[in-house]
Amino acid sequence: MCGTGIKKKWEIRTPSFPYSDDAERERIITEISADFNIPRICASIIADRGFRTRESAHSFIYNNYIADRDPFALADMDRAAERILRAIESRTERVVIFGDYDVDGVTSASLLYLYLAGRGVHCGYYIPKRSDGYGMSREAIDTFAREGVTLIITVDTGITACDEIEYAASVGIDTVVTDHHECRPELPRAVAVVNPHRPDCSYPWKELAGVGVAYKLICALEILRARSAGKSEYEAERSVLLKYADLVAIGTIADVMPLIDENRMIVSYGLRIMSHSKRKGIEALIRASSRQPEDRMSASYISFTIAPRLNAAGRMDNASLAAELLLSESDATAQAIAEKLCEINQQRQIEENRIAGEAERMIDSDPSYLDDRFLLLGSDGWSHGVIGIVASRLTEKYGKPAILVTFDNSFEPGLSSGSDVGKGSGRSVRGVNLFDALASCEELLERFGGHEQAAGLSVKRANLPLLREKLNEYMATHLPDGEPSITLFADAEIEPEMINVGFSDELSQLLEPCGTGNPQPVFIMKDVLIRSVRAISSGRHCKLTVEKNGFVFQALYYGKSISEIGFNDGDIADLLFSVSTNRYRGEVSAQLVISDMRFATSFYRERLSQIERLGGILLGSRDCIDGDVIPGREDFVAFFGILSDFLRSGRSSFTDNYMVSRLARLRQTSGVGYIKYKLMLKVFGETGVFDITEEPIVTPAASSEWNLPDDLITLRKIVHRQKIDLDSSPTMKMLKAIPHNSTHAS
Repeated sequence: MCGTGIKKKWEIRTPSFPYSDDAERERIITEISADFNIPRICASIIADRGFRTRESAHSFIYNNYIADRDPFALADMDRAAERILRAIESRTERVVIFGDYDVDGVTSASLLYLYLAGRGVHCGYYIPKRSDGYGMSREAIDTFAREGVTLIITVDTGITACDEIEYAASVGIDTVVTDHHECRPELPRAVAVVNPHRPDCSYPWKELAGVGVAYKLICALEILRARSAGKSEYEAERSVLLKYADLVAIGTIADVMPLIDENRMIVSYGLRIMSHSKRKGIEALIRASSRQPEDRMSASYISFTIAPRLNAAGRMDNASLAAELLLSESDATAQAIAEKLCEINQQRQIEENRIAGEAERMIDSDPSYLDDRFLLLGSDGWSHGVIGIVASRLTEKYGKPAILVTFDNSFEPGLSSGSDVGKGSGRSVRGVNLFDALASCEELLERFGGHEQAAGLSVKRANLPLLREKLNEYMATHLPDGEPSITLFADAEIEPEMINVGFSDELSQLLEPCGTGNPQPVFIMKDVLIRSVRAISSGRHCKLTVEKNGFVFQALYYGKSISEIGFNDGDIADLLFSVSTNRYRGEVSAQLVISDMRFATSFYRERLSQIERLGGILLGSRDCIDGDVIPGREDFVAFFGILSDFLRSGRSSFTDNYMVSRLARLRQTSGVGYIKYKLMLKVFGETGVFDITEEPIVTPAASSEWNLPDDLITLRKIVHRQKIDLDSSPTMKMLKAIPHNSTHAS
């Protein structure tokens, strides 16, 4: 249900590239289906995602991009590899790997440390705390200089550290930058700057994570070693993939990089490795989280179980703790660190909920925020490590880009100043490049960086109001049309007879791993009967039994309580869902995993028609009345019993939609629909059986397929000493006095 006033749309996903016409699409789908012996609907998804030739479809299905992804095609890779090789061969140089405090940065640092240490390099790693600020600092460089460091290799950071890298050079330290963030016009004057987003970089795949760039650096170093030994370069790169793909997969998934092309290959191999032989730290984290993978490791398991716990270290404590876990060679040490990370993650969840509550209260208390198309909120008491997650929650709820700024470390207790510098984190919506939006306000910021969908910044307190104004001006210029909306995409509309275990397994085998850029296939099924709805997991989730055309499915709706979804037994709904295979106690079945649901359009329009017709009946229109809407004695008896039981249970309020659904489940009132229910309620009120108050919750004008028109009914039972004649009600007299037809249904 969409309770924030944000418009929702369901759309069939637009093909990555347009077809010349429908005939071309049909031909391509038929060819892919026949060539690879796969269902047409699977072939259509692959084709619509841009893989239309036999060669590209083969690469997608079989996931092999090693041969045409030469790491030396990355600009400066030759210089980076040559400088690091010199450090490897010297055996005397001291090298430090400078990482970042998120999962991408931690896996990058761990990956490169394992490789260089394995080749005998005297190296260490440094991951700053969030309180130290993002990226390189002079203080850290001074420490490295005192320790005799001669080479810094940055991973997942460094592309904007121009001043710091010049300072490092001035104290005798070389720097090799490996990064994947957006480049500024001026690149750092480092020994080498390896970043696929460099304007002069010819590497064909630009969307590597930071850990992906570090992985390509290792591939380059292994290729050089293979060349010198006269061995296969292909096998050298493949050996790197098989040895380190698990770490690269975790960082790539956690950084929400597109899971297509080379990323999909790396993640696929990484998940396969983790399904069979896990690193001690990863295995310990799975045990400590008490959430075992169902069948095999998946991208979603990494996203929702592994990544949040690794990320919690950098958000709430020290990211080096996560690196220690990944590098651990002791079962006992790994288990102790894993349990600590789970505790920190619980603290993170508590803090996240606190900040989210405060942010939403700020929005509720100031209506001007609802008029904004870009949300910018600031506070003195928010944890810098958590505000990015909360920004993401606000973006999802309100359908707008959101930035949260905290001044938690920039003032003395009880004092604040316009010169205080706050740290912010933001998330964006489809179609709004957050990095570009911040670049348009660069003169108001101390620093900023990031991606299209996520970015960080520093800003003075005094500049916050003007920054809010400028960001909303940017939105007006770049998204000038209409109100914010949430668009949910599906790959196809589907009928129930297509859904079975074979179909579910085929989708998984062909399209996994799924994520950004290669989303899990989502389908629409219309006019589905809701047979039952029940709460699971202490009310946090719902399990539904649904039916269409005689096919019955179990459906899960995660993160939604029964009251939040707002559907009852007997409702007719349209479902937006993915398909999964449920294996439980030896039984295997296809189940639906719901991402959204709405009342079927026919059901919704019928309710509007019933409301209009009810209005005509109450005005005495004979055209609106027929025998089906006039309540009989059995209807009143059954309804009276329900209301009396309701009051005896200690409750006094209910909604129209709840009670209509409950009446529909009673055999003796099988003919009671919305109109008859509302008429009986009116009769009870007119005759004084109950004291009844009706208050609109959703008016017809504000309703939609997500929110049926609804009233809140509050009642109090009145004790009478004598029998009440319901026919004495003005409404009943009117209903029985007017001749009626029999063309309507209640």
